[in-house]
Order: sequence, then structure tokens, then C-alpha cells
Amino acid sequence: MRKILATIAIILATATAGAQVVLDNATIEEIVKNEKTYYNDILSLYMNDDPLLRVDDIALIYYGQAFTPQYNPGHDENEKALKKYHDEGNNAEAYKTAKKILEYNPVSLNALFNLINTSKALGKSDEEYQSYAKKYLGILDMIVKYGDGKSSSTAFRVISPDDQNYVLYHQLGIQNEISRDLDTETLCSIIIVEPTPEFQSRRIYFDLSLFLKHTSK
Repeated sequence: MRKILATIAIILATATAGAQVVLDNATIEEIVKNEKTYYNDILSLYMNDDPLLRVDDIALIYYGQAFTPQYNPGHDENEKALKKYHDEGNNAEAYKTAKKILEYNPVSLNALFNLINTSKALGKSDEEYQSYAKKYLGILDMIVKYGDGKSSSTAFRVISPDDQNYVLYHQLGIQNEISRDLDTETLCSIIIVEPTPEFQSRRIYFDLSLFLKHTSK
């Protein structure tokens, strides 16, 4: 417990000093598995859109999902159904399915993105819509603060391959993707794009290590 709190204190001091915040996977796993009360307290702040939520809190909840028993990217049946309903334009079923996903995966960008769209289409309250939007944008903002995407050592870290697209198109404004390859040594996806004002480079790196290590088990 003391080790975890000391690590968190260092992270907060770094954030206060204005440096880039980086919460490593080992610390995140330790907190999720052995400091459940602390983790659940941060999760409650996230779920309630607490204005005091920090970028490292969002990182803990997002990357922490990869260390929970329910982490199942690429094989989740509700995620597959959500894509089907989205493609069909079935807002009612997409909304219902996305809500179900958030019950066990509160950081699902697929679910949050669909809820932003379907809650508007179905006439849900502005408060509900804003809650989904805040979570969605908060995660995207965190991902690009935790890396710069310009090398394998500073890659954007994501817990699902689908999340790459949300970063590319909604955060970086990428319009033209040329190619996409996987570097099996670094476990990074390397995407060649046409640069934008938000990302002035042709090569973007995404760290898929959490996903790939999970699926190789």
C-alpha cells in the first residue's frame, strides 16, 4: 500500500510540475489487482464526471480495464452486436447494447461513440449526452497526452485496435490512411497517413501490447 501511494505521489508531483504524465502498466496492474478500494474510488469519480478528475485518473481507469477479468477486446459479443446495429442504423438497439457494454467496460470508445450519436437521435437529455461526450473526449485527450505517436517508444497506447481509429479520425483529424502494419518486435501498429495540422507526420505508432499479450494467452 505504501509503495503504491508513494508512486501516486510522484505521479502527482510530476503533473504539478507540468511534465508529461506517464502511469506505467506495472503500476496500473498493481493498483487494479491489489488496491481495489482506491481503484473503485477513481472509477466512481470517472463515472460521475467529477470535475476534479485528472488525466492520470482517466489513464488508470482506461488502461486498468486491460487488467480486469472482463477485458475481452475483439471477442466481446455485445461489441460485435453493437457494430451490426450501427451499420444497420438501428439506433434503439445500438443505444441499448452500448449501455450494456458500459456496465462492464466503462471506457469502451465504441460504446461511448455510439451513445453520443444514439442518445441525440433518440431524444435523450442533454445531460446524458454530455456525460458520454465528456468521457469519450477525456479518453482521447488522455491517450495523446500519454504519447506523441512518433516512435515505438512514445507510441499512443490503446487497449483495443478499434481505439486507434477514434484517435486517428476524431482526435488527429486524419483523413487519408495509406497503409497499416504490425511490428511484431515492438508490438506497435505503424500507420502511414497524410499529415494534418493536428499531426504533422506521415508515420503514426500505436502501442497494442496490452491487447496482443492478452490475445496470445
